[in-house]
Amino acid sequence: MASIIPPKRPVRAGMPKLVMPTSVTPDAPEDTSRIDSTTGETDATIMPRAVPSQLGLGLEAQMDELKRMLDDMKTPASVSYEYGGVDMQVQASGDSGMTSSSNSSSWHMPQDPSSVSFMRSNSSLELESSIPPASEHANDIEVLASLGEGASGEVKKARIKSTGKIIAQKVIPTSPDPMIHRQLLRELNVNKSCKSEYIVNYYGAFFEPETASITICMEFCEAGSMDSIYRRVKARGGRVGEKVLAKLAESIIKGLEYLHQCRIIHRDVKPSNILVRRDGQMKLCDFGVSGELIDSVAGTFTGTATYMAPERIMGHSYTITSDVWSVGVTILELALNRYPFSEDGETPMGPIDLLSYLLGSPLPTLESNDQIRWSRSLRDFVDRCLERDGTKRDSPRMLLQHPLVRRAEMIPNSDMARFVASVWNWTS
Repeated sequence: MASIIPPKRPVRAGMPKLVMPTSVTPDAPEDTSRIDSTTGETDATIMPRAVPSQLGLGLEAQMDELKRMLDDMKTPASVSYEYGGVDMQVQASGDSGMTSSSNSSSWHMPQDPSSVSFMRSNSSLELESSIPPASEHANDIEVLASLGEGASGEVKKARIKSTGKIIAQKVIPTSPDPMIHRQLLRELNVNKSCKSEYIVNYYGAFFEPETASITICMEFCEAGSMDSIYRRVKARGGRVGEKVLAKLAESIIKGLEYLHQCRIIHRDVKPSNILVRRDGQMKLCDFGVSGELIDSVAGTFTGTATYMAPERIMGHSYTITSDVWSVGVTILELALNRYPFSEDGETPMGPIDLLSYLLGSPLPTLESNDQIRWSRSLRDFVDRCLERDGTKRDSPRMLLQHPLVRRAEMIPNSDMARFVASVWNWTS
């Protein structure tokens, strides 16, 4: 086990020390890559992150910057949504999809994706080039239920009245705190740029000046999160099988590799941030604490500590491999039917106790027994993810070649669709 140097004392008690470079050259980043000895491929590490110039601005200037950011947001020219909106324990309701219609109250998708947002026009809810206050189209969106709290806001299930389209709304309160403002702008930028089958789709956003909040409209994943799925299975006396775990590993590793190509680390991978569609497709969500890799070594402390890699808990700089650790903890939790780093499987440790445990105690492993047998490839995958030394831990790119991921690619999504249907008692 590699020795780990204790972190330096923060500038202020209780506050993480931030690395704030004075200049950035995105087009010519410093070469801090390392070579994978097994594949010969270059694995890029985190580059210095640019510090927004608006950190010193007042609240009014920050809100102006936020509105400008919203005006620049984009969404795909077309949206594919196969299934109707379904709550996790009810039958599917009809979904006519997001299509244009002769009806003046229909929801239109423009052909030009260069500038898109929500806007009321001639009593219809359209996607146009500016984002007005929510009051102009609030009557066209009906909130159906609360789906829970994300890292940076509340998530609700909602319906577009004119089309029956089911969406997920994430309501994010703004703040005079420059750090919160920077995080919000980062989330908006990440949402508009990510287009992958392994990332939750983004549709648009609107601004509510009365509450100084932003509502982001995203794809609604009918089967819910992997956290709710595995707890449902556990309540029935079962556990998630290896086929599901393999498909989970494939989907999340491919999602992380996509984010890596976009120069992004997720920083909050956990079961509740992995959503599943009705067709079985698994997707990463909640980029409220994601960090863009803009020419900087990450030095911030965000995310859920119980799934953090040791180097992050200690406050050291880290790379994309810190997300790989979180994948290992997630898969181990689903396989064991409990959180792995806890005596009772439910109560999480504090950061100091957790770090002491991770550095000084043997880590849990997947062991076969009379009830279940785990393959060698699954055990090896988890072991590689839970390498204590972040510099020796496999990257997502390396894990794409792992036998478990290769085997999962042969498993059709229809198998996952049948699995989630059985979990939530769906008949069709």
